[in-house]
Amino acid sequence: MLIPTEALIAAVFYFFALTATLGGLGVVLARRVFHSALFLVVSLASVAAIFVILGADFLGVVQILVYVGAIMVLILFGIMLTPHEVTAPSIGGPGQVFAASAIATIILIGTISVAVGSSWPRANAAPIDHPTTETIGRALLDTYALPFEVASILLLVAMIGAIVVARED
Repeated sequence: MLIPTEALIAAVFYFFALTATLGGLGVVLARRVFHSALFLVVSLASVAAIFVILGADFLGVVQILVYVGAIMVLILFGIMLTPHEVTAPSIGGPGQVFAASAIATIILIGTISVAVGSSWPRANAAPIDHPTTETIGRALLDTYALPFEVASILLLVAMIGAIVVARED
């Protein structure tokens, strides 16, 4: 018996959604910072897979390159260069824990009520043979050429400023 394509895509989507959620829980619950960073890699890679499943292949690749690649390497370097004897502050008193739990519960109930109460339109699946990179590239070079160049000049000025500030005399 063959599994219908929509059911297979839904099963893979829910698998990666569960993996991203478990990775996020691992980030919060891990005792060591290095393990927390590795759980963050799992969560970010799962989000990239979800982007690919939903037809946003460019966002999936950018998620892998920027977050899983560059940002996580930066975080791991920061963890490795930090002294091992860093002590985290203890959690506040019982009142602070209760207030944080109450606020988190209110946000969870609000999010679930909005997710359940909203009518979600059924989106048409993007065809796999039409990648989104061409559409994004045309928009960047036609419609958004000026804002793209202004942002690149701003980033160049910020990078030069950071070099000047960090330079030793």
